[in-house]
Amino acid sequence: MSLQAFQSMLFRLIAEPEFRDGIRAQKPFPPRVELSTREMRRLRAIADDRGLDINRTLHKGFRLGKLRALLPMTCQLLGSRRLSRELSRFWLERPPSSFSFLPEALDFCEFLRRRRLRMRYLHDVLAFERALLRLEAAGADGRPEAVAFEHDPAPVLAALAAGGRPRHVPRQRVDAMATRDRDGHIHWRIEPH
Repeated sequence: MSLQAFQSMLFRLIAEPEFRDGIRAQKPFPPRVELSTREMRRLRAIADDRGLDINRTLHKGFRLGKLRALLPMTCQLLGSRRLSRELSRFWLERPPSSFSFLPEALDFCEFLRRRRLRMRYLHDVLAFERALLRLEAAGADGRPEAVAFEHDPAPVLAALAAGGRPRHVPRQRVDAMATRDRDGHIHWRIEPH
C-alpha cells in the first residue's frame, strides 16, 4: 500500500458522498486499491467520523469559490438556489480531478450548455465568460473567440456586473470577437446585425 493510494481513498471520502456512504455501509474498497487491514479500518473509522462532514463542507466551499471567481456573471444570473441545484448535479457527474481553477470552470460551462436550461440570457452570459476563460487558458498565442449573443450584451453584462439581473433586454443578434493581446488585455469587436 502506498501513501498515495491511502490519500486518494481519503480524498474520495471527502469529495464523493456516495463513496463515503458505501464505506460506511461496509461495502468493499475498490479492488485495484491495495490497502492493509489496518488502513481499511482507519478509512472506515474516518468515514463514520462526524468531522468528515466539516471537511466536505470546506471542500465544497473551495470548489464553489473557484467557480464564483471565474464565472461571476453566470453565478449571479443563476441565483443561489438554481446555482446550488446545478452544482450538485455537476459535482455528481464530475468529481474533482484537479485544484486548477480554469478546467473546472470550463467544464461547468460545458455542463450548463449541455443541460440546455431555459433561462433568458444564460446562453449569452455563458458564451461570454467561456470565451474569457478560453482566452486566459490559451495565453498570448490563443485564437480569437467568437460569441454570438442573442441579446444586446451591454445591458445584460452591465446589470450582472452591478450585482443585479438583466430585465427586458430585447432579442438582438450581436456577433462579437474577443482577442487577447501580449499584455493579457482582452479586446472585443462587436458587430450588431
